[in-house]
Amino acid sequence: MTTEELAEVILAHLYKLAEEAPHPNFLFSINDFLPRFGITDREEVQKALNYLGDRGFIYLASFDRAGGISAGLTIEGSVFVEKGGETGVVKQVRTNPQTLTKTLSTPSPRPTDQEETETVSEETGPLIFARRAVEALLEDIEEMLEKDDTVAEESKRDLFSDVATFKIQMGRNVKNRQIIGELLGNLSGIPSIAPLVTGLDHIVDTYFR
Repeated sequence: MTTEELAEVILAHLYKLAEEAPHPNFLFSINDFLPRFGITDREEVQKALNYLGDRGFIYLASFDRAGGISAGLTIEGSVFVEKGGETGVVKQVRTNPQTLTKTLSTPSPRPTDQEETETVSEETGPLIFARRAVEALLEDIEEMLEKDDTVAEESKRDLFSDVATFKIQMGRNVKNRQIIGELLGNLSGIPSIAPLVTGLDHIVDTYFR
């Protein structure tokens, strides 16, 4: 299973859910249909969501703390599905999804050592350091939020969702600066984590423009 094939599976199902919804601007749960294809690798799912987001086919894909995944379909994504996609998977999902179960459950070949080396070399030392610093700050923010008794549980769930969405944005090749700014704004309003958010904002602004 390639990232593109998995992405088209997700997109085709989002299209189906959008057709059945009262209005098309819903965020839909992806967890409800991925297991039927034997898809359980969260990292691969995130890669597929990043791919769809980079192409403008979905918006606001988010992971919550319980592992739930949700995403919405854009007009461009709808048009892509209606045209049949690019890998042939969209047509299969829409006509005979059972035929995909075996195909999509088969792991993709691992990249060669040379391919892995080339991928790693794309990021410089400072950028790797910055990415690790962001990951560490986000972990600290989650830990501080967990301990903060001044924040209501319902608000905490929203804030944890913001952190999860921020992680997704950082994993994308093309980052949405507007979404990142809104997420940082939400998080900076909590006194216990405000200093950490300030540091996070500085690193992102310096290394991930």
